[in-house]
Amino acid sequence: MTAKSTLQILALFAVAAALTVNCFAQNTNRRENTRPSPQKYPSSHYYNADGSFNEKAAKDAYAELFRYHRYSLSRAVLENIADVSLAGDKLWILDFGLGDFSNAGMAGIFFVNDKEHGYFGHEIYLLPYQMIPEHFHLPAEDKPAKHEAWQVRNGSIWCFAEGGSEADLKNYPPEVAKAMKSQLDAKAITAFKGIERKVGEMAVLSGLEAPHFMMAGPEGAIVTEYATFHSGSGLRFTNPSGFAGNTEAKK
Repeated sequence: MTAKSTLQILALFAVAAALTVNCFAQNTNRRENTRPSPQKYPSSHYYNADGSFNEKAAKDAYAELFRYHRYSLSRAVLENIADVSLAGDKLWILDFGLGDFSNAGMAGIFFVNDKEHGYFGHEIYLLPYQMIPEHFHLPAEDKPAKHEAWQVRNGSIWCFAEGGSEADLKNYPPEVAKAMKSQLDAKAITAFKGIERKVGEMAVLSGLEAPHFMMAGPEGAIVTEYATFHSGSGLRFTNPSGFAGNTEAKK
């Protein structure tokens, strides 16, 4: 083979490679652009005329979230809906009795919660700018207070821990403070020291029994939680109303 032939073959390979990369990029962009983004619906969207929580509307919103992020477990999760509870291996959806699901609510599934050996695996699902109300964990059921860490699988989150003040919210996108409004009005937030975490990044609980909460970013979030045993009787919320009204205030 002559040097000229070799150069011609190499040139053809280069052109083919460039075309392949270009086509792949176009196909990738086309896939990205056809995915409907998860919507930030008003809280009224999730309640019936009599004020009761519309779990189907909430489920449909999480289905949008799963489709957008191509969540591999979406079918298995959505086909296994549990009654509202904090136990079991099925998806549960909560508005925490606060009547503001768009901003204060969540869905999740406990994959494992082993009291004997003290470990816990949880998947957390949050709609755009939806927060888990501020809470903390106390020793219960002969087990120490729960310790936990979170890893973002899809989307992004802000994790808030003890420290700072409401004035610090100016450092975050305006949607963050807007989503917190019902909880701020109820004086149910004391943790204002926030950090943003994106796909693959982790956050760790700042300390045992420390108040904390999490909020999703603009694309919602799917988050894996690693933790010690979770006891519902050791869970406390700062907000004295709704679901939190079933628990005692921290002494």
